[in-house]
Order: sequence, then C-alpha cells, then structure tokens
Amino acid sequence: MNPEKIIEKISKIAEDEEQRKRKIDTLLSIISDDIYYQNTDFTFYNISELPRKHTACAIDGSMYKVDIDDTTLVITRAVKIKGIYGEVKEIPPEILEDLKLVSDYYGIDKVNKDAIISMLTLETNMIKSCEDCDIVFIDGPIIDPPTYDENDCQLKDFVNYRVNSIKSIKKNIIGIVKRFSQRFIINYFINNGYLQLKDARESSVIKTIFKNLRDKYQDYNNPRFLGWISWDNIIQPLEDLKGLLKSYEIYAKNGIKIFSGYYQYNAISPISRIDVINNQDLSLLSYIKSWSYPSIEEITILNRLADEISGIKKEEAEAYAKLLMVAKAKI
Repeated sequence: MNPEKIIEKISKIAEDEEQRKRKIDTLLSIISDDIYYQNTDFTFYNISELPRKHTACAIDGSMYKVDIDDTTLVITRAVKIKGIYGEVKEIPPEILEDLKLVSDYYGIDKVNKDAIISMLTLETNMIKSCEDCDIVFIDGPIIDPPTYDENDCQLKDFVNYRVNSIKSIKKNIIGIVKRFSQRFIINYFINNGYLQLKDARESSVIKTIFKNLRDKYQDYNNPRFLGWISWDNIIQPLEDLKGLLKSYEIYAKNGIKIFSGYYQYNAISPISRIDVINNQDLSLLSYIKSWSYPSIEEITILNRLADEISGIKKEEAEAYAKLLMVAKAKI
C-alpha cells in the first residue's frame, strides 16, 4: 500500500472514531441528565455521613511464579490489615503465606489456574478470619475468579468453598474493583434502549457520567457514589457478563445477592466499582468514606497497605527458588 493510501485510510479511521465518540458523548449527556433529574434507577449520592466507631479489615493477595527445570514454584501470599476507626487508629498486619510446587507437564494454563486458585484460597481463608471486624474490604470483586465451569472439579470446589466462607462470617463484605473488566452499567443502559453503547468502554462511560454529574452539582470535592445495580436484574447480559453471571447463580442459590455501584473520592481521584452483599444500605458507603483517601487506586488506605505488604518481590521469589534447589540436591 502506497503512502497516500495509508494516510487516507488512517484519516478515515480517525474520522469514523471521532463520529462514534461524538454519538456516545451525546448519549452520555442525555443519560447524565436522566440521572440528575431522577428519571432512572440510579442515584448520585453525596456521601456526607461518617460511621460510628468500628473495626475494618482489608484483604489482599498476590502470587509469583518461578520456573525450575520442568516444574514451577508458585509463591502465594495473603494479607489482612485491620484498622480501628474512632479514638485511636491501629493497623497491625497479619500475613499468611503458602508455597506450592506445580508441575507444568500439562502446560502453562494449568499452572496459571493452580496459582490463581491457590492465591484466592489464601485470601478466602483470610476472609474467614475476619470475625473481629465490622466491615471487610476485599481487593477485587466478591466473585473471584469471575468464571464457572461445573465440569472443572478444582474450580467447582473452590467456588463452593468461597461461597460457604462468605456465608459463614455474616459480616458486611465490600469488594473494591479497580479494573472494569465487565460492563455492568453499559449492560443496564443497553437493556434500557441505549443500544449505541454496545461498543463503548465501561471505564470511559463511568468517567464521563461522573464528570457530567459533578459539573451539574458543582461538586468536585466530596465523595460521590453512583448506584445501585442489582445483579438479579441483568436479564440479557452482554458477552463479557455471561461467565460471571454463571458463577453468580451459585452465590444466589446460597442466599448471597450482589449489588454494585461506582465510588469516587473527589473529581481527580480514580473511580472503582463497589460490590456489596444482600443490601443497599447507605451506611456501607460511610465506611468506605471513613477509610478512603484521594488519588489512590485502591480507594481505602487499608487496601493500599494490604496491597503493598502482600506484594512478593523478585528477590524473595528467587531466594525461595534457591532454597528449593538446595533441598532437592540433598534428597
């Protein structure tokens, strides 16, 4: 293709993209007006209240893989950070760590799945240890991983274990989802006639709606929340929601109903999806506010600390690998 044709093609792509963006921006302006004038099920909450004295826990986990000959050393770690909100603030970490040697005879996909389930099992064990907390913040979605295959015994066992663990502690659990891998709010508006949003990105849609609504309210400093979406009301799910909703059926059958919304500390802070269980009590938002800080992706300072402490450095992983090789040499 000659240079003139390339320039022409690129110009056409740019023109089409600009037209698509203008159409979506126009739709989002209409949607923002509907939210502002309360013509939808969504409310743009101004979170003004702070909660009573309470104890909050944040859970996070990480993993690291090191190849050793024909095996893979999987190092997983989970951390619980406990904070007391009130007269004093205490944040003592609890660290639970596990090592696992996984054969990769069956390929890297099997190793990756084993590593993820190992990490999530540790995280779930930490959730079960939160009986002394009033609120539990999870880094990531409540349903993790967001897939389900009833023919996969390993995955099936883990999902049942996580469901039973969440049921057993009877605490308010809040999932803080930093990455918009599933399009919840887009799905909602498509089902309400805004079909042009089918090819939009969830993160872009959320950012634009928040900006529009903050402009309308002239509020750039206060924590704001947009919600709620009941997972039970997602009747015709987009493709990227189907696997997640298949997992959700298992939770719902066990009495765990999930609602989601979107939280932003102030106009220059990141926006995260918030998952809650079984109720849409606005007091849950005050718990988030009491621990949230501006400009941090993890939303709450407890989750930021859990993320930093749970991280496994390359040097640590290599030290574990060397210990394993020494131990193998002695056998």
